[in-house]
Amino acid sequence: MQCRDVRDLADSFLSEQLLVETNHEIVRHLETCPDCRADIVARRALREKIRSAFVHAADLRPRPELSAELAAKLRPLDGQISRRSVLKSWWALAAGLALAAGGGLFVRGSGSRSRLAALAREAAGDHQNCAVKFNLAERPIRLEDAAQRYGGPYASLATFAPPPAVDGPLQVLERHSCVYQGRRFGHVVFRYRGALASLLVTASTPPVAPELETDDGHFRVASLPAARYLGFVVTDIDSQQTLRLAQALADPLSRHLA
Repeated sequence: MQCRDVRDLADSFLSEQLLVETNHEIVRHLETCPDCRADIVARRALREKIRSAFVHAADLRPRPELSAELAAKLRPLDGQISRRSVLKSWWALAAGLALAAGGGLFVRGSGSRSRLAALAREAAGDHQNCAVKFNLAERPIRLEDAAQRYGGPYASLATFAPPPAVDGPLQVLERHSCVYQGRRFGHVVFRYRGALASLLVTASTPPVAPELETDDGHFRVASLPAARYLGFVVTDIDSQQTLRLAQALADPLSRHLA
């Protein structure tokens, strides 16, 4: 794959719309091309700024007088209307406005959950093939090397110190950056409650708060915010213990990566 091809596919790559094989080709190219890596980093930063600007845009918020206008327009001719009726009408109309203005708010919410679920499966696969079986197609590299090549959270993750106790001690066994299914992760492997556990951080939109994503009977995966990155905790212990571990890691990890 040439630089021109990578530039043409860059936005689709960042939107996770490409086939796994194409992702692999782009990742291989980025490992040897600093110019394309810099372009990808700049595009990702621009996308994050646009998303943040949209979310916090004051012009997209409802006007303060909108509630009074709606109440006046929805009032029956006899002047009798209950507070509950106004609120029900307001919420019904607000939902419609949100769908019209936002291009399908609830569809996007469903898409976000589907994206997180797919990434959670990749995180579980990385844990199994990297931490458990050592069966990755591409050899892991040091976090410091990943930071020099790709930027991102890797340098900070190399110095992250987990909380001293989360229902039991966390013993760090390994830190590196690895690739699974074309996606690069920062990977910290722990010994936790007598089992292997993984903390995986990747470049994607994080959830608002830790949440259990998958429980396939073998691995449990919880997502967590890692500053502006997406984090996952993968274990083979109880679901609630996995979620509590993610909750305990979320704040200190976000502060450290920020």
